[in-house]
Amino acid sequence: MDDRNQQQFSGESSTGLKPNNAGLLCYVGIWISGIVFLIIEKKNTLVRFHAMQSLVCFGILSIVMNIADIARGWATWASHRGPFFPLEIATNVVFGIFVIITIVLWIVLMQQTQRGHFVKVPLFSELALRILARLDGISKKEFYQEVAPSKETPEPEQSPLAEENRKGSDKTDSYFRGKRAGRIASYVGAIVWSIALLVLFNFFSQYIACYFGNTVNGITTWHIYPLLTQNFAQVLPIINVALILSIIGHSLAIAFDRYIFQEIIKIVLHILSLAAVLTFIRVFPLDFNVIPHEGIATISPTIAFAVLSVFVVVTAIKVMVLVIKLIVNVLK
Repeated sequence: MDDRNQQQFSGESSTGLKPNNAGLLCYVGIWISGIVFLIIEKKNTLVRFHAMQSLVCFGILSIVMNIADIARGWATWASHRGPFFPLEIATNVVFGIFVIITIVLWIVLMQQTQRGHFVKVPLFSELALRILARLDGISKKEFYQEVAPSKETPEPEQSPLAEENRKGSDKTDSYFRGKRAGRIASYVGAIVWSIALLVLFNFFSQYIACYFGNTVNGITTWHIYPLLTQNFAQVLPIINVALILSIIGHSLAIAFDRYIFQEIIKIVLHILSLAAVLTFIRVFPLDFNVIPHEGIATISPTIAFAVLSVFVVVTAIKVMVLVIKLIVNVLK
C-alpha cells in the first residue's frame, strides 16, 4: 500500500457526507458498497476512487477465495479416495491465508480512510484508477491534482513525535541495508540445511532411527531401529516441495535483496512448512514400538505429537504476524 499523505481531503459529496466518512462506507460492505457508491456518488472523485478500489480489490479477492474454496472442496473429496491429503492441507492453508489477507486489508482500508489517509493498494489501485479514468474521462494526472495537496502548499511543521518517527524509519532502513551480510549468511545456511534434509529424507531416511548398543564380552554391537514406516512415502512429496522451494526462495532472496520480496518468501516458506507438518501429523509415519525400552516406546508418540502440534500453532501464529506486519509496514 502507498500512504501518499495524511491530509483530510475536503470537497462536495453527492451524499452530503465528508469524503473520509463516505470513503469509509465504500469499504464497509466490501465490493457491494463499492458498487453502491459508484452509483450514488457523482461529484467527489476521491470517494468514487475509494468505491472503485473497493470493488476491484475485494471483487478480485472474492473470486480468488471462491476458486480456492472450490479447490479445497475438491481436495477434501479426493483425499478420501487416494493419497491427496497433502493437497487438502495445502488448499486449506492457501484459503486461510487469503481470508486473513482480506480481513486485514478490509480493516486497514476502513481505518486509514476514515482518518483521511489516501491509501492505495498495489496493482488494485492502478486498475481501479484506469477504470475510473475511462468512466469519468479524467487522466491520472488530473486525478492527483484534484485529490492531492498542491505542491506549492508549504508543508506543516512536523511535531517532535512525527520527527522522531521519521528518524526511526530512517534508522530502520539503515539497519536493513547494513545487515545485508548477516542476511546473506543466514540464507546460505538455510540453503545448506535444506539440501542436507533433502538428501537425508530421500536417500538415508532409514538412519532416522533409535540406536542401542549391546555389549557382550567387551564387544559392543550397535542395533539400529528405524522409526519411519512405509507411510512416510505419503509425506515425502510435500516435504520435497517445501525443501526445494526453500532452496529456490532463499537463493532469490540473495539475488533480490528487497524487504517486501523477502517477507513474501518467508510467508510462503512458513505456509509450506505448516502444510508439511500437518501432513506428517495426519499420516504420522513413525513407529516407536521398535524401541526396546517399553517406557520410552510408550511415551514417545505423545511427546512427538505434542512437539509437532506446538510447531503447528507457533508457525500458524507466525504466518499471521508476518502477513499483518508486511501490510502495516508497506502501508507506512
